[in-house]
Amino acid sequence: MTRRSKCITALTMAALCGPAVATDAPPGDAGAQWQIAVGPYLWLPTVSGTFRFTLPGGGADASSGPYNYLQNLRFALMLQGEARKGEWSVFADTIYLNFGRHESAVNATSGVLGTRGTQQDVQTSFAGTLVQLGGSRTVIWQEWGHVDAIAGMRYLGVKGTLDAMIGATVGSGPGASANFHVGQMQNIFNGFAGVRGRATFTRNGAWYVPFYLDVGTGTSKFTWQALTGVAYATKRVDFGLLYRYLAFYGSGDQLVQTLRFSGPSVNVTFKF
Repeated sequence: MTRRSKCITALTMAALCGPAVATDAPPGDAGAQWQIAVGPYLWLPTVSGTFRFTLPGGGADASSGPYNYLQNLRFALMLQGEARKGEWSVFADTIYLNFGRHESAVNATSGVLGTRGTQQDVQTSFAGTLVQLGGSRTVIWQEWGHVDAIAGMRYLGVKGTLDAMIGATVGSGPGASANFHVGQMQNIFNGFAGVRGRATFTRNGAWYVPFYLDVGTGTSKFTWQALTGVAYATKRVDFGLLYRYLAFYGSGDQLVQTLRFSGPSVNVTFKF
């Protein structure tokens, strides 16, 4: 198997952007000047899904993951940011995840893998990039916190690979044995809408609960994302321990049939 076939980038998260980055000044007089927030973060998701590969003479659905983050991850890059002026803001998030190959189960429908119900001697991998861009407007601002209405677009570029050893039990004749490799790509563009914000639970507002929820559709049939946790704010830096979930659901012959990311993240946000 080639080095290129050992990757799949998730990125994803497209919707992961923005929820953890939020400036804390209310709309009104404070909106006279721009407030900027930039946050590198570390997300440790469990990644799993189902991919539909087109094969010579047929196709196969491969169940991929859950990937072991520390064992299978080859590279990760995560960064998000926001610019706010008064009740309006724009935000962006980008994630790159590169996972190595992973033992998988493939349900062969027809074609080169034969007609056996499940082919176990296979490995899958994927690599992807997630980019999300959005805007928001504050619709509720109280002493306990605030709520923003959000809308935007997220992009997920995915490459999935499948490698299999085709033996006599699956091949076309006695003693048949061969290595088989296929790699496919899909670009997913989805619009989304939802809410985000924070709820403080201390008098000085230093400790708070950030929250985020969006749903969307587009190239994929359905996608949604949620986030919450606990965070601590200082004048120039916020620290957060959060939990995020992001899912994509495809249809038809799309490569991505299901793709799910879920797990904790550690966030550091610098405010200017």
